[in-house]
Amino acid sequence: MADVNEMFDSNTREDSFFVPGDKPKKKDREFKPRAKGEYFGHIIECESKVVDVKGGEHKARLYTYTFQASEHNAGVKYTIPGIDGNPEEVDGKEYKGYKFKGKLWRFLEPGKDDTFKSKSDANGTFLRFCEVVGVKCPVEKRNIDGQDVEVQLLPTLSPEDILGKPCIAFVDLGREFVDKNGNKRRFHDVKWVNKWPNGEVKVISNSGAEDEIPF
Repeated sequence: MADVNEMFDSNTREDSFFVPGDKPKKKDREFKPRAKGEYFGHIIECESKVVDVKGGEHKARLYTYTFQASEHNAGVKYTIPGIDGNPEEVDGKEYKGYKFKGKLWRFLEPGKDDTFKSKSDANGTFLRFCEVVGVKCPVEKRNIDGQDVEVQLLPTLSPEDILGKPCIAFVDLGREFVDKNGNKRRFHDVKWVNKWPNGEVKVISNSGAEDEIPF
């Protein structure tokens, strides 16, 4: 009777082999340097923490998020430095999938026993961000320094409030910093976001590069 392995091999006709060494991956497209401008896309990652500001003079919840450019940037023209030093025009389709980091500050109000100071006049950017992602900020009257003042209550945003929301991000070079090797570097960051009227909410799955990151 034929060996079991021989019968199996004759029935399946499967080929199998090993080639030593790593095979170089084929690049789908040429890398393009990031460019200043507006990008259609979605917020795909976010995390937050409470931090002291100016040595504890103020306190804020700092949101750090990742914005990913979508295919809807096709047809939008961006300008980058060319190899020869002259400006080069790039079509936005090249930036599909590119990621940019953004920061958002929500300055906190001091409680009865807190020593830090209010900085509520700096929360305008946070208010506009809430409007972009569709989170309502109700108006309420508060007594401040003996006067009744109308204020807008700013919520603590949850992952569901932010992740997958469509927006138009304005991107530009951030501040220069020195890395651990002593080199001066600058990255393109999200400066602010605006509403994308016709943008669709993107589902952020529980697996892969676009996982939800809990606060």
